[in-house]
Amino acid sequence: MKKKKTIIMILAIMIALAVTYFIAPGFSKQGSAFITDFSVSEDGTEMTITVGVATSVGYVRKVSEYQQHGGKLYLDCYSAFGGINGSWGSKNKYTIKLNEDTEMIAMYRSANCYDTVLEKDKDGKWQYPAVE
Repeated sequence: MKKKKTIIMILAIMIALAVTYFIAPGFSKQGSAFITDFSVSEDGTEMTITVGVATSVGYVRKVSEYQQHGGKLYLDCYSAFGGINGSWGSKNKYTIKLNEDTEMIAMYRSANCYDTVLEKDKDGKWQYPAVE
């Protein structure tokens, strides 16, 4: 009886560790995501972006709006499920809503740090920011 309880306890711990390994990464923000391509709808209210990951491991499963105010849109990208290099639920095309006054789009890099990845030029066309 004692041996059976020990085996059940070990199996429960192994299952918990496996679930943590495969599921937990999907709730972390992906700081190396970048936009490889984008297109804006005719009315300018939506933008379809194609995202990639700059690191050798990882995929993006979700792009969400963190905040949009003052003409700035801040985006968070979340890692896919399935472990460190998991791809469960990943995709690379996302559609984001744009406010009329949105002039800049930034993506999450690290805690309280967002980098500008797209901005409008003086003619109102979206472009990648100039490299300094």
